[in-house]
Amino acid sequence: MIPPYLELLLFALLGVAISTVLAFLPGLHVYNVIGFGLLAYLAFFPWLDDLSFTMLLIGMLTGFSILFTITTIYLSAPDDSTMFFVMPAQKYMLQGRGHEAVVLTGIGSLAAFFFLVIALTLGAGHLRTIRQIITPHYFWIVGAVIVYILMSEFPKDFGRKRTSAGKLAEAWKTLGAGYLTFFLSTIFGMIVFYKVTMPVDRAFQSLMPPLVGMFAVPNLLINIITEMEVPKQFISKSVDVRADEVGRGAGAGCLGGLFAAILPSVTAGPAGLIAGHATASKGDKPFILSGGSNRVVYYVGAAMLFFLPGLHLRRGAIGIFVNLFFVPETKEQYYLLAAAIAICACVSFILLIFISKYIASIIHKVSYKKISIAVLFLIIILVLAMGGPMALLTMSVGVALGTIPVVFHSRRSNCLAIILMPIFLNMAGLGPTVAGWLGLM
Repeated sequence: MIPPYLELLLFALLGVAISTVLAFLPGLHVYNVIGFGLLAYLAFFPWLDDLSFTMLLIGMLTGFSILFTITTIYLSAPDDSTMFFVMPAQKYMLQGRGHEAVVLTGIGSLAAFFFLVIALTLGAGHLRTIRQIITPHYFWIVGAVIVYILMSEFPKDFGRKRTSAGKLAEAWKTLGAGYLTFFLSTIFGMIVFYKVTMPVDRAFQSLMPPLVGMFAVPNLLINIITEMEVPKQFISKSVDVRADEVGRGAGAGCLGGLFAAILPSVTAGPAGLIAGHATASKGDKPFILSGGSNRVVYYVGAAMLFFLPGLHLRRGAIGIFVNLFFVPETKEQYYLLAAAIAICACVSFILLIFISKYIASIIHKVSYKKISIAVLFLIIILVLAMGGPMALLTMSVGVALGTIPVVFHSRRSNCLAIILMPIFLNMAGLGPTVAGWLGLM
């Protein structure tokens, strides 16, 4: 007979195995991963007890937070949490150093897991105090993040025009595109939040089509149009990174991820950007390291905050969904969770290295255009399977909006208005009013 704790750990490792497959589905968000877990539970695992199923979700979440790096770097199909470090990582890949970028991201992820398991366990009491202090101020903090996103478009002077009027027009072309993206994404977000765009039994996946369309598909289209060629990748046996670079990069990422895990509606992307600026993080290596740690703290940290005894902060997909059927009550359950996360993180990191080595050894042999077409076809099939023609139409609108920043070189963070603005307006008590203006109520 298998000991109870070992059985629970096996369920967590099964979650890692499932996430290994899901990590190759481009553009997925953590909400989609947990959603797939719930669908699998209803279809195949209804006999599982609540704690065993929770451990399965924890394994999926932990594995996905590390292994999705493969898709982000080699296929350039990010989600909203990885879009900021795609360019430095893709630059590494075009220099034949894609595997190095993957390993750097993995190192940042491991540093984040170390931070989570140690810091959250020892600092639980302080987190309760911090929550009490900042909860009344959520509204203006989220508003400040929105202002920061808009202000971060400045300055935009590419210096290609000789006259002052020409330079002004060129600069505002990019700024205007960024602000137009923000405005249209706000309207799009109100539609997604106030109108049913998915079948009722899959309404919890309503953000999947627009987010995939905004963040994954535009990169794939660019790859197809430009016919980018990937050089042969160099698979090194070690990574040249200094301890201070790991500290600065992972530290900034952990700070941004914790900021996003605590605040409602703020995702890892803008939070990581703010943290990077606040800590004056510079250089490609710290930037890539911060991307790995930022994503882990945002995804897994939100789960640990929910499981902390006496805190139960419902942030992120797993806290919201698990709360429907299971609420942890003892420190023993929390320590079991932390141990499972630590073990799953180590297993996921080992899988990451081996999978990355294999992909790096073959990716130059396959047409990158054909890979991008295949991935795009897979995304279309996945969206159709999840929500039918209406979901595909919603994704197409997201593609149109996500392409604007790519074409006009504005910040893709403006697309995050699809999440930020509806929640911000609801915090202000204006959500229903604005929805009425738009004819959504």
